[in-house]
Amino acid sequence: MPSGRRNLSRSGSGRPPQPLFASVDDVGKSKSGGGSSDSGMISPKHIPVPTLPHDSSMVFEVIMFVYTVMATVLQFVHLYRSVWWLSQSYTRYTIRAPVDDIVLKMGIRNFYLIDPYLVGFIGTILARRFIYNGLCKILLTWSPPSVWPVVQQLLRLLLLGVVLTCLVWCAYHIMQNHPIVNIFYLCYPISVYFILFGLTISPFFDVMSHPSLIIEETKGRIISKPLHSCSTSPQTIREEVDFLKTDFNNRMKQILFSSVLNAYYAGFVPCCFAQSYLYYDVYWATQHLTFVWLGCFTMYLVHCYPIKYYDTLHQAALHLGKWAKIEGRSCHLPSHLWAESTLWHQGALVKHCKELYKAEGISNAAEPGNPTHTRFYAIFNNPSVLLCSLGGFQLSLVILQVVILVRVSEWYQVMSLTLLLVANYYTLFKLARDYLICFRVYKAEEMLQDKAGGG
Repeated sequence: MPSGRRNLSRSGSGRPPQPLFASVDDVGKSKSGGGSSDSGMISPKHIPVPTLPHDSSMVFEVIMFVYTVMATVLQFVHLYRSVWWLSQSYTRYTIRAPVDDIVLKMGIRNFYLIDPYLVGFIGTILARRFIYNGLCKILLTWSPPSVWPVVQQLLRLLLLGVVLTCLVWCAYHIMQNHPIVNIFYLCYPISVYFILFGLTISPFFDVMSHPSLIIEETKGRIISKPLHSCSTSPQTIREEVDFLKTDFNNRMKQILFSSVLNAYYAGFVPCCFAQSYLYYDVYWATQHLTFVWLGCFTMYLVHCYPIKYYDTLHQAALHLGKWAKIEGRSCHLPSHLWAESTLWHQGALVKHCKELYKAEGISNAAEPGNPTHTRFYAIFNNPSVLLCSLGGFQLSLVILQVVILVRVSEWYQVMSLTLLLVANYYTLFKLARDYLICFRVYKAEEMLQDKAGGG
């Protein structure tokens, strides 16, 4: 048994119970796995995944800000495109007015069609996290770690006031040139935000902001992540799994909201505020909106679920185990009543809620028949399957965009797809890298488990 293992089931050791999530010093101890309980049970052995480069919050927000701003500019180009480079063209600008008589009467150049206050409103929404992370990085560098939570909260409140002031000011000027009904298009995501997150401010500025996670200082950076604790206490294992499940769902909720919000303001709002006499390709604008949403969705997935996070869920799933319901007349089989304080070995037969179950995990702390535990084990027992699915989805997205790119001939369509493909290639590279590493590591880990179990 490795020296780093702790047995929480021992009552006379004199040690305090191990925390639900280990500290940084305990990470190396928990990675080694191995060991056994007092009853001689074989515990899962973990092979840690290698440390891979991962974009920090600041770098990710810079990438996302550039991506969404680029998507917004491209959508405006789709609406007000021109053929200014042709010798037969009567305009010298890339942005055109669909009704030339209006331009001649008003004596204004073609750029007047784009409402600058609408651009300011969209830019404020898209830049909020980029500005917050930049200010947060500066302030936390010059302040002691003991006051970081207070500094972050004060910064959020101050920045929220500035953002709301800018949005109200822009919305007021937008109302002067557009029907009042269009203002609801700008405010609709606010109602969705309150439904998902309530009155909390953190999700508005932070992609991953959960107070239950550990915040640590590592080389001047703030890292917020759950860590796995190899435990032989079934109750501790179930509590850890419940925490990880909640954290995973919170991240997915943030991913869905953030990706939809970015695509909404970058691709949908410009179309809502287009002039009634403006004729544009609705199909292409809708396609651009869809590609922007899918691109943001996969980028948030890769950032919020790095390979180390998958490995934490995988290790917890191995300790949780799995129960398979035995159908048919099996009452004559020797079995035990399931007890929540017992860590069951592989192949054990138990009765729970008048049903017979067989343990199929290396160690089994899950509650038989609990659908949450069953789903958690099925998904994270081998995260490489999930990564393969995400990689296949991203590859399909890239192939689809390449096929469309080959078939188009308009200059704005070529430019739009080319710039979106650059970001999708970057996401595809990360997913392919994570999958290949997870596949090899977990394949070797499975062989190690079989060898330890005598199989």
